Amino acid sequence: MQVEIALAFRMDVEAIIGWNLRRIRGEQGLSQEELALRINIIDQAYISRVESGRKNPTAVMLYLLASALSVGVGEFFSLDSIPKKLTSGPVIIRSSRSKKTDS
Repeated sequence: MQVEIALAFRMDVEAIIGWNLRRIRGEQGLSQEELALRINIIDQAYISRVESGRKNPTAVMLYLLASALSVGVGEFFSLDSIPKKLTSGPVIIRSSRSKKTDS
């Protein structure tokens, strides 16, 4: 049986990161533009794409965002107060890297 990572799972993680970024930014009273200016190498549109779950930020970008907000990177993965629609349902994990099959 071939194993692949399901796109739906990746999108849920991106949505969780985006939801938490929006929450943390809002708690600090920052606009998307103000946050982008703190980092200096991204723009407001990038922040918008991350917050809407349309952009999958790299580890380096997560570090820069966390530093600009004075929080740990793990805060972006917090499931506290996350809407159920982002965390409910089965998680299907498949990987297309392996050519092994189940007999």
